[in-house]
Amino acid sequence: MKNIAAFRNVTPNAKIALVNNKLGNPALKNNQGTSSEVYDYVEVTAGSAAVVRFFDNVNTKTFPFTNIQQNQLQAGEALSIEYVAFTRLVVKAGVLQSLTALTTAVDELSLCGFQLLLDNSRLIKANSLVRSFSDLNTKGGTAANSLFYPDTDLVIPPQIQFTAELNVPANTDTASEGEKVYYGCHLFGTGAILNLKTNV
Repeated sequence: MKNIAAFRNVTPNAKIALVNNKLGNPALKNNQGTSSEVYDYVEVTAGSAAVVRFFDNVNTKTFPFTNIQQNQLQAGEALSIEYVAFTRLVVKAGVLQSLTALTTAVDELSLCGFQLLLDNSRLIKANSLVRSFSDLNTKGGTAANSLFYPDTDLVIPPQIQFTAELNVPANTDTASEGEKVYYGCHLFGTGAILNLKTNV
């Protein structure tokens, strides 16, 4: 009898190994496991409808607006996305003023549409952020948790471009004079990084 549950409960580490084996990169499973995060911030016009593309132009940005230099992971790296955070950052005269969860800052932005693309393939298609709204977040563990939890761990392999899109409806978000508003996308999860002792 087949153990179907084994296929339903694949760990993030195993998912990284499975995906990279299929891509002809079996050595990656020997790399160092790690907690991984990639993020990007894009300036927006507060309140306006727009499609915000994250990770598309990270090569033109510096810390603290991104923590990667290109929209792909380096050789030997991978990320199994376990949760996603959308945030709102306010900057005035080059100084960070506030950082809040996007759906907490502007409730109606829970209706933003979210897509995640790996090269030209969609890993998440047209999901709303309603599941990350703190009152509706069944996997959050607390009423104040504003994280988006995918229903399956999504793997970003090394050296394959990825982008995320947020379809923002017209809304009540506002900015005071002199303020710049940025929306951010953080991808968190189990990762792999190069292990020189094993791979060299």
